[in-house]
Amino acid sequence: MVKWRSYVVLFRCRGGYVITRGRKFAIVDGFYAYVGSCGNACAARIVRHLGKVVNRFWHVDYLHDICDEEAVMILPYTEEDVAKALLGRFPGISGFGNSDKRRDKTHLFRVGSGDETIIKILHELSMAIHKELSNERGHKFNNHL
Repeated sequence: MVKWRSYVVLFRCRGGYVITRGRKFAIVDGFYAYVGSCGNACAARIVRHLGKVVNRFWHVDYLHDICDEEAVMILPYTEEDVAKALLGRFPGISGFGNSDKRRDKTHLFRVGSGDETIIKILHELSMAIHKELSNERGHKFNNHL
């Protein structure tokens, strides 16, 4: 049984603004990765975020105004660990999607200009996450020896 699971939704966005309840975020053309948590209910959470959302609650719900979903990855890591791993590699949209995780700077990252293929971006995302988290776990393990 997997204790922690998170997901990354890859969006292709057109330039503009995402206006949530009380916040306005500038988005330029390109690919964006949104990090969320899903525990054992990944399918339900992802289906909700990928469909047309009527009752908007999370920041990601507002992305649909200027973004289209392209792909999803489910990961056996915590949402915080994935966000931290991506922040070390990609520029983030400060304050987006992390209102329940104040220690995180963001959960939305610009991961491509739009010229890349989806496969290339997914590969870069998975490599960045794996590299960062395997180094971190190895470091934690070695510190306990």
